[in-house]
Parts: sequence; C-alpha cells; structure tokens
Amino acid sequence: MTELVHVRKTCRLCGSADLMRSVPLAEVPIVSPNVAAEARPDGARIVRVTAPLDNYLCRDCGLIQLVHVVDPSIIYRHYLYRTAVSMGLAEHFRDLATVVIARAALVPGDLVLEFGSNDGTLLGFFRDAGMRVQGVDPASDIAAEATKRGVPTRADFFSQALAGALKRELPPARAIVANNAMANIDDLGDILGGVKTILAADGVFVFETQYALDVFEKTLLDVIYHEHISCFSVRPVDAAIGRYGLEIIDAERIDTKGGSIRFWLQHRGGPRARAARVDDLIALEEQTGLYDPAYHQAFGDCVAAITAELRALTDATRAKGQTVGAYGTSVGCAALIHQFGLEARLDCLFDDTPFKDRLAGPGYDLPVHRGARLDAVDPGLIIILAWRYAAPIMAKHRAYLANGGRFVVPLPRIEVFRR
Repeated sequence: MTELVHVRKTCRLCGSADLMRSVPLAEVPIVSPNVAAEARPDGARIVRVTAPLDNYLCRDCGLIQLVHVVDPSIIYRHYLYRTAVSMGLAEHFRDLATVVIARAALVPGDLVLEFGSNDGTLLGFFRDAGMRVQGVDPASDIAAEATKRGVPTRADFFSQALAGALKRELPPARAIVANNAMANIDDLGDILGGVKTILAADGVFVFETQYALDVFEKTLLDVIYHEHISCFSVRPVDAAIGRYGLEIIDAERIDTKGGSIRFWLQHRGGPRARAARVDDLIALEEQTGLYDPAYHQAFGDCVAAITAELRALTDATRAKGQTVGAYGTSVGCAALIHQFGLEARLDCLFDDTPFKDRLAGPGYDLPVHRGARLDAVDPGLIIILAWRYAAPIMAKHRAYLANGGRFVVPLPRIEVFRR
C-alpha cells in the first residue's frame, strides 16, 4: 500500500496462500494513542493515515489475522504504554511467574527470557525469585527504564538472529515468556525460530494472547486494531507449530483482557506430556463454528447492529443541542471511535490516565479531559469505550447520573444507564 503499510499474501503461521476476508471492518489509523508519533519527523502525517482492519481466515490452518501490516518500527520504537497503567495486570503477572516457576521447575540462577517485555514488570517477579532475567523490547526509552530498575532489557525486536547473539552471551533459557506480544508480530517464523534457538532442551515457551473464541463469542471488538495482527486459537497453533520444531503441551483459558489463552510449548519430543485439554479446546472451537465463514459473518452482523444503534443514540442527543463524550482513550478505545463511526459525533474524551491532552485522527481532533472533570463538562451522553471498566467508572460518577446524565456501554451489547 505505502511505505508505512504492506499487505501480507500468505498466512503468517502456516504459510498458506488460501486466505479469505471473513469480517469486513472500518479502516482505522495506523498509529494509536500508544505511539508517540510526534517523536517522528513525519508524525503530523502518519496520525492521519488509515489502513483496513478487515479480518482474514486462513482456510488451511484456521488462524484469524489481519493482512494489512503496519511497519512495526512506527508503532514500537516510540511506544508509550507501560504495563503499570493496566488495572490488575501486575497482580496477574505475579501469579503467572509463580505458575511458570512451579511447572517448569525453575531454580535460582535459571535464565528466564521475555520478548515484548515492556517495563519489566513480569520479569521483575522472576528476578525477585532468584532467576536470571533478560528482556527484549524495541521501545528504547522503556527498555532503558527497565534496565535501570534491575531488569536488563535489550532495545530491539526479538528474532532468530538476536536469539543467536543472546545465546553467545547467556545460557539457554529454561523459560521464555511472551505476554500479549505474539499477536503483534508479523514474521512468526522468525520469532519461533528464535525461540527454538535459545530455549533449553527441557525448557518451556509460555505465551498469553487474546483467545479468538472469546473475541467472537463476547464481541471483544476493542481488541482488534493494527497492533494485534493475529487472533490465536488452539487448532491453528497445533496444526502449524511442528514446522518450527516445537509442540503444544498445554493450552488454558484465562480471564485477562476479557478472554485470553495461555499456550505452553516445548521442543518437539520434549520431556512433558500433552494435556488433554488441548484436544478438548480444539473440539470446542470446531463445535462452536470458529472456522466457519458463516460464524464470522454473524460477528460482523452483530458489530453492524451495535454501530447503528449507537449512532442513533448519539444523533438524537446532538439533535437536542447536547454534547456527547466518550470515556477511554486507550488504543482499543480509539479503534472503537472508527468502528462505530463516531469521529464527527463526539465533542470530547475522558480518561483517568491519559497519555495525551488531545486525541487526533482522520476526521477529528478532540480534547482529552481527566475523569475528574466529567461533572464540570457535563455531556448529555457519555459512551464508555473502556467498557470493561464500566462499573467502577459509573460508580465514580454517580453525581453525573443523578444530575440527568446518561452512560452508554456499547459492548458486548448496548446498555444505557441513567438515574
């Protein structure tokens, strides 16, 4: 398309060219609130660039994916998001570290490597348990901050070449972890080759990512954006992973981010037996229809119905001379502005931990207020784009409702709340 976006012609997991567009979605900006676009000389231009967000289904392995791929250096070299801003994520990482240490039988001094390690929160728990840790993250500022806090972090993209370089400096990794990073990577072959290169013979590769079955069943539309270019499920990984010399030993559903899955992999022929729930989840995916184009069309139809209802609510509010606000400015929230066609229907945004004072994109440039200013601004309607946090947001702003305001929670189905 442009020097900023390329179009993938083959499945990034199995290599098949048999891809079909299964869920048409609106175009969204290629950079999000997570990206400090102003750090680039062309920042003013790229915030206006959009690319399709259509979902494609690989008809061979079943991986659900985007084919319009943004140059990762645009997104990740000047990344703003830190793990610490996500409610409850540090506690989840503490539990994850405990589980990995137990299941992988790690002992003090063992190497744990994480790619996409961000601010080092997860690796910090392994370090505190006595492990040797190494992070890899392309965001140079974040990597430097993590290193200063005692989590050595290489400011680079993980790859087979980098794994080879690290292997010359470090012992084999008894555990490799990737939390919400695998979905963000286009060249999965290079990544999995890197895992194969540096993973100890008895080591485990553990990665968590959004689970496709939850995305479709729960209408998790806000997790679909250009940072997330794959939506994983068990059957595709099981079908394709052998070509990289690895195998699944477990897959477990977890609650994070509305519905995720934790994969456990080892070298093919490794020491651990395959858990029965791997095949149970594959059977569930097939019975539910996850690999059926009609199932994908039903998801698209649901999104279209929510969009139409939401537009009607905002248009009726504005027709009364009232303003419309939205709560949440994360990357997922920003993507929803475009999916619901709200660019010209919003007057302002609210967020308790905003990265920026304004959110700009194609067709809009909106002020971002702290949540504490909601009562003073007093929109006639507020759409809670950060819908997973709707309950605490509404609890915090009972006075707004008491004074005649209305909250709309758009997902997984539209709900309107008033006094």
